[in-house]
Amino acid sequence: MIEIARVTRTSTAPGSRFFERWCDLPSHPEWAPSMEYFVLDGPFALGATGRSRAVGGIETRFTVTRIGPGWAYADTTDLDGASLTVLHEAVDGEHDTVVTLTGLLDGPAQAGLGARLAPGLRLALDHDLASLVRLLESE
Repeated sequence: MIEIARVTRTSTAPGSRFFERWCDLPSHPEWAPSMEYFVLDGPFALGATGRSRAVGGIETRFTVTRIGPGWAYADTTDLDGASLTVLHEAVDGEHDTVVTLTGLLDGPAQAGLGARLAPGLRLALDHDLASLVRLLESE
């Protein structure tokens, strides 16, 4: 597994608020300008599956692969020859919350795909996280 993108921000909003938004998959396009939609096949739970589409991209299938402990959530999308996991983590500190989004690739095509996907993914994650921080701090 290789890391292809990581973005971190601090926020005055508590980690629980980030976690609530991450777990409300259909609402992601409200704060994630890179995403057109997320649709769950059933209730939100570990192992839940669904469909998503990045703006300008094709529809892909994803699986919820992590929920907690703490304020953590991950979804994994199968790509041609690799899987992309986006890990969302919020750690409450004494005065603020450190929020990190990490893109991880795994599979036989990870090196080639990583080189192609990394710049766009890093930019998308950065914009999405900045938008979510602004939204939660304004509530």
